[in-house]
Parts: sequence; C-alpha cells; structure tokens
Amino acid sequence: MPLPLAEWSPAGANATIFDMTVAGAWDDLAADYTYMPRGNPPLARIFEIARSHNVTTIIKEPRYVDADWRSQLSHFYNGNFRRFPSVCHRLHFFAGSVPTNLEDLGGLEDAYKGYTVLRPLPISPVGRTMLMPPPEMADAVRCESLEEIDLFGWPFEIRAMPFISQDTQYHRCAHASLWMVLRHAHFQHGLPLHLPSEIHEAATGGVMVGRQLPSDGVSAHQLFCAMTTLGLSPAQKPLAPTAVENEGYGLLRLHALVCRYVNSSLPPIVISNTHAWVIVGYSRVLSSGVQRIHLWRHDDAAGPYIEVPDPWNEPDAPHRPWLSVYLPLLPKAFVDAERAELVGKAFVDRFGQGPGLVDGTTLAAAESREDEVERPTFRTYLVPSTRFKRDLTDRGVPERLAAALRLSPMPRHIWVVEVVDRKLRDAGLPDVLGEVVLDATLTQFEPLSDPASVMLFHVDDVAHLTGVDQAPALRLSLPRGVIYATGSPVLQEFEARRPPMTTSTP
Repeated sequence: MPLPLAEWSPAGANATIFDMTVAGAWDDLAADYTYMPRGNPPLARIFEIARSHNVTTIIKEPRYVDADWRSQLSHFYNGNFRRFPSVCHRLHFFAGSVPTNLEDLGGLEDAYKGYTVLRPLPISPVGRTMLMPPPEMADAVRCESLEEIDLFGWPFEIRAMPFISQDTQYHRCAHASLWMVLRHAHFQHGLPLHLPSEIHEAATGGVMVGRQLPSDGVSAHQLFCAMTTLGLSPAQKPLAPTAVENEGYGLLRLHALVCRYVNSSLPPIVISNTHAWVIVGYSRVLSSGVQRIHLWRHDDAAGPYIEVPDPWNEPDAPHRPWLSVYLPLLPKAFVDAERAELVGKAFVDRFGQGPGLVDGTTLAAAESREDEVERPTFRTYLVPSTRFKRDLTDRGVPERLAAALRLSPMPRHIWVVEVVDRKLRDAGLPDVLGEVVLDATLTQFEPLSDPASVMLFHVDDVAHLTGVDQAPALRLSLPRGVIYATGSPVLQEFEARRPPMTTSTP
C-alpha cells in the first residue's frame, strides 16, 4: 500500500536500511511510492537500473530537506487546501552491505551508485536523481557531471546526468527537461544553480498553450525564452520528419546534429507536438553489418537512460514526431557547432585542393579508400581552452605544435573540428588526422573565405596558427604521419571506459 502523506514524516523518524536481497523487497519499497493505477514508471526505471548495478542495500533519509521541492512547495503547493509535508525521502543505493548502526560508512565509495529524492506528491513523487548509468551504456558516449554527496557526514561522489520527473501541475515535461539541462550545466560548466520556481517563472508569458498555474504545458517559444533568461545562449534546429528526408539535411541530419552537442557535454532538448525530453548520450551499434547510432534520453515520464534505436519509429504517440531540437549553448558560444563545422570543413577542403599539399599525407591515404564509409569524417565539439591546452601532450599532439598552442591567447571556449579516420575510430585507436580550432565568440555569419576565422589549421605535417589582433601568423612544419587522440573530454571519458582491444594469434 502507498505511504499516506499523513505518515510521511513522523516525529523522531530515523534512517532506514533496506536489505534488497530479501524476496519482494523491491516491490514492497516501490509500493510505498506508487499511488496511481498507472504505476510509477520513473521509479520503476530507477529501480531497474539500481538492480542492474547489483544494489543490495538502500538507505532512506526520512527527513531530507530538498531545495528543489521547497521551491515547488513555497511557490505552488503551499497554496493548496491540502497540506503537503515540507521534507522529502532520499534513497541511497549501495552495491553491498552497510553497517546497521550507520556510524561508519567509510570505505563504501566504490559501492555507491547514486540516489533519488522522493517528494510527497502522490501523482509524481520522483524528484532530483543522480544515478550511475546502466551497464548497457558502458559503450555509449554520455553527458554526465560529478556531484559530491554528504550522507551522515560521510562524503560520496556520483557521476551521472541529473534527472527529475514533472510534478504535473507546477512543472511539466519542458520544465523538467530544462531543469535537467541547467542542473548539468551547473555541475559541469559552472553556470548558476536554478530552482524549479525560477524555471517556471522564466517560462511564463509569451505564446501560451494553456493555463500557466497550474501549468497546462509550455510552448516552444516559452521554452526558448526560458533557456535564454536562465543564462544559456540557445539555438533551435528543425528536424526531418522522415528518415529518408533526414539524409538530405546535410549538417542538420539528426544524429550528426545531436552528437556534436553530446560530444560537448551540452545535452539537447527534443520536442514533439506534446512532449519534451533530453538526449543524454549515443552509442554505435552494429546491425546487419552496418554501424548505426542509437540515442539515449532522459524522459521525465518514463525515467532516466532510455534507449532510442529509431527516432522515426517511436512506439509511443507522445514521442511522434520529433519536431525540433533545442541546443543549450553556453553564453559565449556565439557560433554554433554546425557553423563551426562548416568553416572547419571549408578549410580542410581548400587544403585538399592545394597543389601538392595533400599528397602523401594521412588525409590523402584515408580519402583514397574505395569504401566511402571508411573515408575521413568530421567531429566537432566545444571545450574550455584551458582543458584543450592541458591535454595536448597526453593526446599525442606533436610537441612543437603543442608548445605553440599553449602560448597562443585563446578565449574561454573554443570549437574544435577534428578530421577523423573512421577505421581507426571504430577500432578504438587514436583517430585524429588534423584539426581546425575556432574562437567560439565568432559571429555566426563569419565568411568561410576569411583566413582569420580560424585560430589553428593542422593536417598531418602542415600547421598554421593565425595571429590574434593582427599579430603575425605562425607556420610550422611538423613530422609527417602523426595521428593523435581526440580532445573532447566526453569522448576521452568514453575511451577510458571502453575495454582494450584484443587481438587473436593465428
């Protein structure tokens, strides 16, 4: 039976330890928070993921003061005639046993798999959640951030993508999606922390789809305005209505589009006619001898880390069709990934047309392959320039070029367009044949012919660094044939997780 709200926070309630190895323990705990006949899909998904991590113990904090719930409570639920408790329950997941007296939780850091906050809301109790991605995402490129947790004075860490479900009255799916993106941006990029009341207020007004309080939902216009008001510099791109039409969208093809932002740890929001969700990762899946991309989403109505094999063949009506993607660009990323890649590609194309320049290079060798799917491609991502410089040597960038780049003035964020060898990428080896670096504060309409529009052009043995503010340019001659690893922190984490390649002896 569900837990009555009148018994939500009894006086003197202490932390509870649940032994999840007991028969029926998962179902019994879920029943405490399942009030509706349709069940509690987000909590069911959270428990499914926890079980996949071999969670055997759950600790419940019975009087957890959650800032997000307090924000919802003070701005909406305190206006209800029915009284709602002011505290939440927080469940912590451990893959192992814990001391029954909870006095010493030291040494359990590796056993900690995350937490979920449960709000005293019968319709939609799942609140702020940070849960380790499921094992099936081990080979996925993921947006995730690090949060430090305090549990009874003991420090824990969890790396995950924040999740929350809508409460159906004050926050709807678009509010919840924006909350996830903003909370990730706070942890990962240092943007301010925004509470649900701020998100609701920022999305109020403009082109409305219905009542604002309680909320009937948020229009695309309101979502875009809220993203801007709360410190992002968003872009919006239309999506192809069919898979066939998608092939003609060029740089705006769905998977290429969203992967650029996942590579930048900027999770995109996708909207349909009636729903919104967040893309949090992608994986490359071999199907019938062809490599396909599967996306992963946080869906506030279904739970975290849901696999999406085919966006044009969604089984549930709320996800059909995918209309637009909202890209949570950072404040000083004036140029978006699509324009950055277009500029980078134009420079590489001109290099390839130069007499004798490309002959004998790694780029020429890759482009000469008969199979088109094995020829070079481009990978684009946004990265802090400090991180970019710090990683140069570890990536295997030629030391002469690395030294010049470290001494070059750069803005806080840069776009990097890498020339990628697909065969090396698929083998899990260093795959960068060269790269173009752009100032993220460029205008979106920077001419492709402007030689100063890039800060660095490098392919194989040729490197050209453009001087900043009329400073002289630097041309370097480098060793031929050097191939190095990606500079995307998201992809670096992915490569660190991926098991080493094995070879068999004939």
